[in-house]
Amino acid sequence: EKEKILENPDPAQAAREPEEIKTNEDLFLTGLHLEQYRHATYDPDPYYLEGLKRNPDDIRINNAYGTLLFKRGLFAESEKYFRRAVSKLTWKNPNPYDSEPYYNLGVSLEMQEKLDEAFDSYYKATWSGDWQDSGYYGLARIQCTRGYYKEALEFINKSIIKNYHNTKARNLKSALLRKLNLLSEAKRFTLETIEIDKLDFTARNELHYIYQILGREEQAEQEKVELTKIMRDSYHNYLETAIDYSKAGLYSEAIELLERLVKRNNRKEGIYPLIYYYLGYYYLQNQDHEKAERYFKLAAVACPLYCFPNRNYTIPVLEKAMEFNPVDSKAAYYLANLYYDKKQSEKAISLWEVSRKLNPSFPTVHRNLAQAYYNKQNNGEKAKAALEKAFALDRRDSRVLFELDQLYKNIGVDHKDRLDLLEEYQDLVKERDDLFTEYVTLYNNLGKYKEASRLLMSRNFHPWEGGEGKVTSQYVYCQLALARHALAEREYNKAIDLLDTAKKYPKNLGEGKLPIARNNELDYYIGCAYQEMGDSEKALIFFKEAASGSDEPTDIMFYNDQPADLIFYQGLALRKLGLEKEARGMFNKLYDYGEKHIFDDMKIDYFAVSLPDFLLFDTDLNKKNRVHCHYLMALGLKGLGKEERARKELGKAHLLDINHQGVLTHLRIY
Repeated sequence: EKEKILENPDPAQAAREPEEIKTNEDLFLTGLHLEQYRHATYDPDPYYLEGLKRNPDDIRINNAYGTLLFKRGLFAESEKYFRRAVSKLTWKNPNPYDSEPYYNLGVSLEMQEKLDEAFDSYYKATWSGDWQDSGYYGLARIQCTRGYYKEALEFINKSIIKNYHNTKARNLKSALLRKLNLLSEAKRFTLETIEIDKLDFTARNELHYIYQILGREEQAEQEKVELTKIMRDSYHNYLETAIDYSKAGLYSEAIELLERLVKRNNRKEGIYPLIYYYLGYYYLQNQDHEKAERYFKLAAVACPLYCFPNRNYTIPVLEKAMEFNPVDSKAAYYLANLYYDKKQSEKAISLWEVSRKLNPSFPTVHRNLAQAYYNKQNNGEKAKAALEKAFALDRRDSRVLFELDQLYKNIGVDHKDRLDLLEEYQDLVKERDDLFTEYVTLYNNLGKYKEASRLLMSRNFHPWEGGEGKVTSQYVYCQLALARHALAEREYNKAIDLLDTAKKYPKNLGEGKLPIARNNELDYYIGCAYQEMGDSEKALIFFKEAASGSDEPTDIMFYNDQPADLIFYQGLALRKLGLEKEARGMFNKLYDYGEKHIFDDMKIDYFAVSLPDFLLFDTDLNKKNRVHCHYLMALGLKGLGKEERARKELGKAHLLDINHQGVLTHLRIY
C-alpha cells in the first residue's frame, strides 16, 4: 500500500448516563458495548432498563437483558424477557425474521428442565438460517435425553449441515451413531472430527468407546491413554466434557469419565469438590441414590481450596446437593460464591449465612460475609464481627489479617489499636508487601518517622497491581517529616540530605519515579534550608523550581497527575520569591476549588481500567471528595493567613477520615 498521511481517529467517548441518551437504539448499543468490553465499573443494566422503561416491547433490549440475566444464573427471570421479545417478533408474523430470542428462550427453558417448551422454542428458532445449527443441536440434545436416538440423529445431521465444524454437534452425532450400533460410520465420522481438532476430548473419548464395543481392547486402551495425556488431569477439562454428555442425557458416559479422574487422584489436596458434586448429581439423574449419597458426602468434606464455581450449569448441581444432603455447609458456600460473582449479592448473603449456620468453624464463609455486609448492605458493624471471627478461626492467614486491617481503616479504628494488632502478628505482616506497607503507614501516622524509615529500608518490596506509589509515598512522607524536624532543630545540611534522598527512590522499594512526578514540597523545604544557611543563590534556584508546575487543582481520582496539595507549596515558594499576588492567587484557587466541588456527586472515571487504590471494601467517593475539599480549603486559608478557619477545615476533614496523611501533617504543624 502506498504511503500516505492517515487521519487520526476520533478519541473514544465516555458512555453518557442512560437518561441522557436519546434513542433506544443507542441505549441498546451502549449496554451491548459495556458487556462486550467487560467494563470494570459500569454495568449494562441501567441502559437496558432505561430502554425498557421507554418501550417495554423493544425486541433487542428484551433479548439482551434476558441474556444478561441468564448469564447471572437467573433462568426463570430471563424467560420473561425472552417471551416478551418473541411476542413482539411474532406480532404480525408467526415466523420471525430473527430467531435469536426463540433460541435463547429454549436455552432458558432447558435450564429450568421444561423440556417440552424448550423443544418447541428450539424448533421455532430453526426458522431463521442464522440459528439453524444451534436450534437443531438443541433439539438433538433433548431427543437424545428422551432416548429418541434416530430422531436426534436427524436433527444433529441438520445442525452439522449448517455448521460442519461444530465439534459439539459432531461429537453428539458420534455418540448417537454408537448408541444406534452404527459403529463403522461412528468410527469414520469420529476420526474425521479428530482431524478437524486433534485435541478434542469428547471425540477421542468416543473413539475409545467405539473400539471397546468393537472388541479392539488394545486400541481402546491406547485411545484412553492418549486422551488422559492431553486432558492433563485438569478438573475443568473433565467437567466440560462430562457436561457435554450430560446435556444430552448421557449420564453414564459423564459418570464413567469423571470416575476415571477420581481413580487417578494423585494430588495432595485431593479431588476438586465439584467433581464429586457432579458425580452425585449424575447418579441422581440415573436413579442411583446410594452412589449419589456417597459422592455428595465426599463433596461436603473435600478440600475447598481454590474451588470457585463459575458455570451456570453448576447452579442446579449445587441446589440438588443441598436438597439431597441438607447438612452440607459447603454446597451453600460454593453456590453463594457463584451467585456473588454473578452480581446476585442478596442470594449470596443468604446462602453464606446458611453455610455459616451449618458450619460456624469455616473461616472463609465469615470472611466472604464481611465483604458482602460492608459493600452490599453498608453494615460496618456486621462486617467487623464477621471478619474478626474469620481471623479468630485461623490466625495464620495473613490475607485475612490484611483485610481486617483494611476494614478497621475504613471504619475509623484508632491508629494505635491497629498498630498493636499488627505488632502482635509480625510474622504475618512480613508475609505480604501490602500489609507491611500499612504497618509502615501506621508508624508514619503516629509520628514515629524514624521507625517508619527503618522498616522501609529493611525490606525488598515488589510492585503489585493497584499498589503503585503506596510504598514510595510512605518513603517520601517520612523523609519529609524528618527533614522538617531537622529544619526546626537548625540541622540544615541534614535536612537537605533527607530531602535529596526523598527525590530518588532506593532500589529496595521496587519502584522508580515517573519523569513527570513533581517535587514541589521537597524543593520548597530545600530552598528554606539554604535560605536559613544564608545561601540565597541556591535558595532562589529551589524556590523557582518549587513554584513551577500545574496550578489547577485536581480531584480525588488523580492518577499520574500532579496532586492538588502541591499547589500549596507552589504558593509558599512564590511568596519566598516576593510574588505575593501570584502566591495569593494559588491559595485562592485551592480554597475556591474546595468550596465549589465539596458537594459534587463523584463517580469513577469511565476510562479508569484500574484504580489507584486496592478496593477490597467499597469507598464512599462522595465522602472522600468532601475530605479532599476540606483539606484544600484548609491549605488555601492557611496560605492566606486565616489560621483559625484553616484549623476548622482540617478538623472537619480529620473527623471524616483520620487516615488522611496530608491532614495529619498540617494538624501536627499547628
